[in-house]
Amino acid sequence: MTWKSDTTHHQQLYSVKKKGKVNTMPITTDPKARIEIVLDSDKDKDKPPTFIYRALNGREWRKVAKVFDALQSGKVAGMSAQLDAIYETVSIGLLDWVNMIDPETGNEIPFKKEDIDLILNPIEASTDLMGKILGAVMPTHEDKKKSELQAVSETS
Repeated sequence: MTWKSDTTHHQQLYSVKKKGKVNTMPITTDPKARIEIVLDSDKDKDKPPTFIYRALNGREWRKVAKVFDALQSGKVAGMSAQLDAIYETVSIGLLDWVNMIDPETGNEIPFKKEDIDLILNPIEASTDLMGKILGAVMPTHEDKKKSELQAVSETS
């Protein structure tokens, strides 16, 4: 299961169809579930550089939220500490990237999670990517409605 993150719709619900029945399961328990994130600056490219994440569990969300809150409130002192916090946060749940091209060689950059700071500058990491990570699995109003309707129809 793969879904793409964009600025207008984020898929929260994850359903598995088995023998005509739809079973809803926690997205964090499915090893095949993936979130593909393309930065706004790359969305019109033929082969956009794409970050591939897995769904975050509650403990990871708390960690992301703490870092995000600390950055927003100015509690992370010093530029070095801020950069460490940003890159650590956008690395949580990162599984792979595709179409990341080395501008010097023209070759694709092999995935190594610890090299995220070689791929993204701090502004891209902190504003574009972090925002998309936060939004990728947050339910939209439409998702909440669908979930409520699905629950009602399943109990009827």
